[in-house]
Amino acid sequence: MPSARAQHQPWPVAREWLIRLTELARSLRAPRAAAEELEEARELLAYWEQRARRLPRWALMRRREARDMAWRWRERVADAERVRYGRGLLGAASQLAIERRMPTAVAHGARRTARLATCAAMTVAITVLLVAAAAVAVLAETVLGAL
Repeated sequence: MPSARAQHQPWPVAREWLIRLTELARSLRAPRAAAEELEEARELLAYWEQRARRLPRWALMRRREARDMAWRWRERVADAERVRYGRGLLGAASQLAIERRMPTAVAHGARRTARLATCAAMTVAITVLLVAAAAVAVLAETVLGAL
C-alpha cells in the first residue's frame, strides 16, 4: 500500500503557480504590445487613407485597393483600440481622456455622417431652387398670358 506522502505530488501546485505567473507576465506585457500594435495600425491606416486621396481619379484599380486596405486597417485600429481601452462608452471615454481623440470608428462615422448631411442639404437646396424656378415660370406665363 502506497504511503500518503507518495500520493501527494508537488508538481500540480508548482504547475498552477507557473500558469498564474505566466498569465501575470502576459497581462503585464499586453498593454505595451497593444500600444505598439495600435500605433502601427494607425500609421498604416493613415498611409492607405492618404494614398486613396492622393491617387488620380483615372487609377480606378489602385484607388479601389487603397480604399479596401484603408477599410481593413480601420477595422484593425478599432480592434486594437478596443483591446487597449475597452469596449463601449467607458472605453471611448478612457481613450478620450488619455489620448484626447475619439475612437476611430466614431470619428469615421462622424465623417460619413457629415458627408451624408452635406449631400442631403445640397439635394434639398437644388430641389427648392428648381421648385422656385418652376413657380416663377408659371407666374411669368400667367402674367404674360393676361396681357
